[in-house]
Amino acid sequence: MPNFLDLPPELRNQIYSYLLSPFSNRRHLGDSFYAYDYSPSLVLYRLNRQIYLESRKIFHSLNTFVRISTHWEQAKHHVALEGQVSILLSSPEANKFPLDTLSVTIDTFYPNSEFETVAYYHFIILFETGDLARFCRSWYYSSLNMPYLNSHLSLDLALHDPYTSTSPFPMTGEPHIPKLKQSQLLEPFKQVKQLRGFQVSGNVTAYPSLVKSLNTEMKKSLDPPEKCLERATELKDLGNAALTSGKYKEAIEYYNKAFFAVHVIIDGKNRRVYGDAWFDATITEEGPFKGQHAGTARIIIRVRLVANTILAYLKLNNYDMAIHTGMRTIKIMRTSIGLDEDEGATDPNLEAMVGFVASGEMGKIYYRTGMAYKAIDEKSDARKLLKVAAVYLPNDKTVKQDLASVALRLS
Repeated sequence: MPNFLDLPPELRNQIYSYLLSPFSNRRHLGDSFYAYDYSPSLVLYRLNRQIYLESRKIFHSLNTFVRISTHWEQAKHHVALEGQVSILLSSPEANKFPLDTLSVTIDTFYPNSEFETVAYYHFIILFETGDLARFCRSWYYSSLNMPYLNSHLSLDLALHDPYTSTSPFPMTGEPHIPKLKQSQLLEPFKQVKQLRGFQVSGNVTAYPSLVKSLNTEMKKSLDPPEKCLERATELKDLGNAALTSGKYKEAIEYYNKAFFAVHVIIDGKNRRVYGDAWFDATITEEGPFKGQHAGTARIIIRVRLVANTILAYLKLNNYDMAIHTGMRTIKIMRTSIGLDEDEGATDPNLEAMVGFVASGEMGKIYYRTGMAYKAIDEKSDARKLLKVAAVYLPNDKTVKQDLASVALRLS
């Protein structure tokens, strides 16, 4: 009777890869959050020695574990919620976890600080799922809101081979952290700028060229607000050109990149806004934004991007995303003036903020979102939004015509 070991090795490896991939061992918790449980898959380790050795090699190739150590007990909650990083293990379970390839130790330096004697808190994340990159991005955004944060922090990146001859799980063969893997592990930390101290250590020697490149990038300053705004404007213009050319999906990609340039992350229907404090300054450098308040210029760009993104979705007949994109901004505007985010005002004149810095673009958002509702025959919602659009854009004949098309008819 044939058994599993009768299969060709390459087919067994495909099965191991499917069972041991991090993506096969997680469950969705909502938004971008996941929980991991390898227990069912790691039953492979207990079947027999040959399967154990074969599957363990695949497991190691597919799962690179990173240990984060910090004095701040709430760090894991912050990176999980703000950075959307999935935590595999946390203290005390993470304290003795033996399979981390990269150990990230963040030390604080405040003279006479209580942190001098506080213990470390540890948590484990996965590299392959993008969580290390998200962790570093979360750190980057924290430094935007707290400009002096990194000047009080030092970082030790320690490379470990968890499968050396002296480890609990030895594995013979080629070095398990080659140059490419080292580069991939160190690359995300280029987002972390101007630390008090930085070093690379561990029982695996890092390639000097990689350390030098990382050190050079980390010493650079953060892009100032005006550079972010200029880059976002360039990407918005590229998006507009794609929109005009009928390349609607490409236009949306450019618009999302423009959002990203001003620290707004668009991920499907999810949006996260970072760096408000970073843009709370008047621009003094020469350029198109000189003399402007960076926060105000950012708002104008964001509103224009929303209006144009809705138009691109309308062109694609993707009315669901057009409505979602428009209503997200409309709800924020309603809440800011004390209105119910879903109902708005009964009088459109009370809802329209005609003195708003980007009132014309807001009118387009109301109009285009209303047209998306009209396209799915939700005339009541369309009528409510188009009435507000007509206040924002009183001289636009198209708005008036479309409003008339959804007006209540008296029998």
